Amino acid sequence: MARLAKLSTGEKVTIGALGGLSAVCVKFLGQDYTMLIEQGVNLSADQWFAFKVGYIILTPILIFLGAVLAWVSEESSRVKLLAIAIAAPAMVTTWSGGIKSNEPTSMASFSIISSAHAVEMDKNNYSLKIVDPMTRSTMSWWDTSVSGVKMFFGYDKEIKSYYVVAGSFKDRESAKKHSKNVNDKDATYRAYVGAKTQNGYYPVLLGEAVTLSKANALKQKIVGNRVILDAYLVSSDNIKPSFSYAFGD
Repeated sequence: MARLAKLSTGEKVTIGALGGLSAVCVKFLGQDYTMLIEQGVNLSADQWFAFKVGYIILTPILIFLGAVLAWVSEESSRVKLLAIAIAAPAMVTTWSGGIKSNEPTSMASFSIISSAHAVEMDKNNYSLKIVDPMTRSTMSWWDTSVSGVKMFFGYDKEIKSYYVVAGSFKDRESAKKHSKNVNDKDATYRAYVGAKTQNGYYPVLLGEAVTLSKANALKQKIVGNRVILDAYLVSSDNIKPSFSYAFGD
């Protein structure tokens, strides 16, 4: 059997770099592509940006890792060398698969927690933070990079849920009246008065917490039908509905 010619350093490094890139491509196609196709419309602007930043940071590192492995290897077969170069980056990308939670105990991934299952909390100890998931927050580049790396390794990929807020009022009676007016126009909006916020206002919420795409659709529907002038989105992490409620109450 003829002995294989020794590969040059340049050839080994190139093959190794291609191996690292291959591992990244396999990770994207096997772990992230389906999520983006199925849930892309429910990712916030911050999640989209962090996703891209994570790949921008980690792809060169994994390519470099593959190149180093190939460079130090004594293997002369291009196919075997490519397999060696893919191995270590593939271990990293395999470990980074799936969706991980920062919480020690959490609900299953992609679950949406209905307000009907929310825990009764102090009604005077939270603030109503209006958010725009379609706009990036003003995070520093360092925080964005950390978020991107975490997302690459499976963290912060959870699909967030949002409440649609149809207005907020200083007194509960005004909030109840407004929710009743909304329901009288169309009961499918399921308007009700949420818990009192820290600044003393009562929000009027529409139904339970839903995904971003559904929340946006509901917001556009109620405003487009001129039931109210404007509506807002609030993350389910930042609002505390009562444990039980009657729509319109």
